[in-house]
Amino acid sequence: MNEKKLYESLVQGNPGWCELSGQALWRISGRDRIKYLNGQIPADIASLPPGCALQTAALNRKGRMDCELWIAHHPEFLFVDCPKEIEEATEKRLTSFLVADKVTIEKLSGQFYLYHYFSPDPPKGFSFCFQNKRFGIPGWDIWTEKRLEDFGCPEVPPRVQESLRLENMIPRWGKELTSNTLALEAFLSKNSISFTKGCYVGQEIISRIHHIGEVNQLLTLLIALDENIPQLGQLYYQSRPAGRLTSRGYSYGYDKAVALGYIRKEYRKEEGIIQIDGQSLKILKAPPPIG
Repeated sequence: MNEKKLYESLVQGNPGWCELSGQALWRISGRDRIKYLNGQIPADIASLPPGCALQTAALNRKGRMDCELWIAHHPEFLFVDCPKEIEEATEKRLTSFLVADKVTIEKLSGQFYLYHYFSPDPPKGFSFCFQNKRFGIPGWDIWTEKRLEDFGCPEVPPRVQESLRLENMIPRWGKELTSNTLALEAFLSKNSISFTKGCYVGQEIISRIHHIGEVNQLLTLLIALDENIPQLGQLYYQSRPAGRLTSRGYSYGYDKAVALGYIRKEYRKEEGIIQIDGQSLKILKAPPPIG
């Protein structure tokens, strides 16, 4: 099956799979695990149903990101994964506030393997399986102590994964997410940030921005108006700096090159035209801030 047909098959709800070998893995257990982790992140794990997972981040006191996190809720513990490139910094961040809490944080890299199964229906035969739209369409994260090589369905290559991620505006560390990113600029889902839970590191800044009702820039999806995949870098609107492009690739859904970037609020108009290095891009999706 070629990549275009595989993409169409996945969007129609047919199964596929990929290994998430680039992720560092932890298990958080203990009586205070939810209370402890809720004090570090803007998402509300207490409201996350068991058997589900979400994307969020740990923030510093200025509301900017220390690390990207994916958290899966099991009734007896929490699974956490992040990009391996920030594994050391993430572990330091996860453990830095441990004092008297009844919490154990166990590194699982090398002991567990993480896979993603694309399908509205869960795969059979797995003890640790969590509903997660990691690539923007229905799917499941599978945590297992055994390395797997066959799920009885097609393996999804990186270019198809990236097409889905870009089209569904899923931010990634090192691209849309960096230590300079404000959570409200990048996360467009209420699952990633709660405005009703208790205190957490960075809450004061996030709450202040939320009540003001706006941020200076927001994650935006753009499509190329020619056949070329755009370069990353500074974006312009009629010669005025308008933002920056953070990811780009070919979209099997649009049959065109698409890109993610941050666009300043005054230029974020759907169907608006933005330029980079003489190439024109049209804004496809410019969602409002979470509110």
